[in-house]
Amino acid sequence: MKNTAIVTGSSRGIGKAIAYELAKNGFNVIINSRRQQDSSEIAKKLEKEFGIKSIGIAADVRYKTQVKHLIQNTINQFKQIDVLINNAGVAIVKPLHETSEKDWDYVIDTNLKGVYLCSKEVLPYMISKKSGCILNISSGAGKSGYGELGAYCASKFGVIGLTESLAKEVNQYGILVVSLCPGAVATDMQRQFMTEKEYEKRKNYMIQPEKVAKKTLDVINGKYRTGSAIDVY
Repeated sequence: MKNTAIVTGSSRGIGKAIAYELAKNGFNVIINSRRQQDSSEIAKKLEKEFGIKSIGIAADVRYKTQVKHLIQNTINQFKQIDVLINNAGVAIVKPLHETSEKDWDYVIDTNLKGVYLCSKEVLPYMISKKSGCILNISSGAGKSGYGELGAYCASKFGVIGLTESLAKEVNQYGILVVSLCPGAVATDMQRQFMTEKEYEKRKNYMIQPEKVAKKTLDVINGKYRTGSAIDVY
C-alpha cells in the first residue's frame, strides 16, 4: 500500500512543489487549500501525471471543524495518514504599531494554530500504528527577527518551539517531527517583501520551491533527527 501524505496550503508555492515531489516518489497526496477548485485541479494533475491517488480537500487550517473535515475525509478515503506537511502560511508586512489585532490573529492562527490543529487531529492515527512523520514549514524568520514582520516571525519562531516539544512527546511512538527553515524562496509570498521590480531581478537567485520539496523527502526518509530545525539555503 502506498504511503499517504497531507500537504496543507498546497495549491501553490512551496506546498505545491512538495505535493509534486511526493507524488513523483509514489505517495498518495491530499491537496489542501481554502478553495476547493484550486485543490481539486492540482489533485487531478498529480493523478494524471504520476499515476497515484490524489484528492483535493478545501479547509482553512485556522478552524477546528474544517481541520477535522480534512483529516476525517482523508481517513475515509485512504484509511491511513503517514505524513503530514504543515505548510499553510501567510504573511502581513507592517510595523507592529500598525498591525491590527485582526492582522495578528490571521497570521498567528494560520501559521501556528494551524500546525497545532492539524497535528492534534493526525496524531491519534500515527500513534495507533506507531509510525509517521510530521514536517512543519517554519522559516529563516523563525530563527532571526525581521522588521515589519512581527506576527510572521512570532508564528515561525513558535513553529520551531512546537516542533521541538512535540518531537519529545511522540518519539516513543516512532513518530518523526521536524521543521524546515527556508530562506528567501521564489514564491508569491516573497513578492510581499519587496517591490515587483526587485522581485523579478532577484527571483532566479532565490531558493526555488523544488529545493525545499527535495529536502522534505530527505526528512521523510530519515536523514535528520527528530526535533531538528533544518535550514534550507
